[in-house]
Amino acid sequence: MSLNVQLFSFVDDQVITVSKTFERYQLVLQNIPCHPAHVTSLELKQMLLSHELLDSSLDDKSQMKTVQRVIAKVASDYYSVEINADTRPHQIKIAQGHPHPINPSAMSSVLSLKIIEHEVLQMLPPTMRKEVANLISTSNSALDKRTELWKERFTYSPIEFQLTSPQFDESFIDDIEQAIIDKRGLHLTYQKRGHSHTQEYSVEPLGIVLHGRSFYLIATKEGTNEYRTFAIHRIKQLKLGFSLQDAHKTFNAKQYIQRNVPHFSGGEFIEVELNIDNYAGLHLIEETKLSACQQIVYKDNKITTIRAKVRDSLGFEWWLMKNANVIEVVSPQKIRDKVIDNLNSALAKYQ
Repeated sequence: MSLNVQLFSFVDDQVITVSKTFERYQLVLQNIPCHPAHVTSLELKQMLLSHELLDSSLDDKSQMKTVQRVIAKVASDYYSVEINADTRPHQIKIAQGHPHPINPSAMSSVLSLKIIEHEVLQMLPPTMRKEVANLISTSNSALDKRTELWKERFTYSPIEFQLTSPQFDESFIDDIEQAIIDKRGLHLTYQKRGHSHTQEYSVEPLGIVLHGRSFYLIATKEGTNEYRTFAIHRIKQLKLGFSLQDAHKTFNAKQYIQRNVPHFSGGEFIEVELNIDNYAGLHLIEETKLSACQQIVYKDNKITTIRAKVRDSLGFEWWLMKNANVIEVVSPQKIRDKVIDNLNSALAKYQ
């Protein structure tokens, strides 16, 4: 056998060993119940054997030693794991008053899976969608009776009308990631919104933001401090450039969006005053408040006036337009004027 073959054989054996060690650890941790229930070391051994994670050719004593090592490792990593060594076989459980370290409650588990399935999956491009779908499938394959119950008795119903996700070349995401890691520039062929022709850009990529169902690249034009956001689905061609001499060392995408891109629900906080129709719209601000600091400043039988701090964003403007028949903007004047202009423009289209 050649040295290379021996080396690859050794590496393969090591990978298999590490993989089995991890799988044993995960299976044991997942099957430790919360107080007052418990599982015994013997039951865990049978589970590992049934999943072919123990060498069936070994004697019982050797197999149990492996199981005990895994249990000891889990207990050292999670202080909530309680081992009763006074019984034979040992009893293991999650101590009273502690949540399970990796198994959420049945309701929250199903809720999370449903939201991921209906919201997150639809936002992602197909290749990313496959990876997340595989995670959901794996989670669904290990459901207990309570979780199975909630899968039947709980459903997720989104409240907003959603458009489909725009299509783009998914290799662009890999190229952008590579450019950020290696501090390299990017050359874009980009078609601006509403334009029939494309334009060339050389940029330093800084980050990616998912807005609704569209991905955007945050970048600066090479040699300038001019920040731009590019809709990735409008990029027609993308090529990796050369290493950058003065590349950004740090960049916080969330902070940038909040401070500089108000149409992405960022923008400065402003104080607004709104009149709400009590019958048709009061639930909008009583059950789901505009902000934590919202307060009622006036109320009669017909309307309620509230004051709140919100971000001056396109999302807030759309919310006002959507509820314009039950909400009146009192102040600030610039927001009131904008809503009036939008309503007049909309009315003109129907006259």
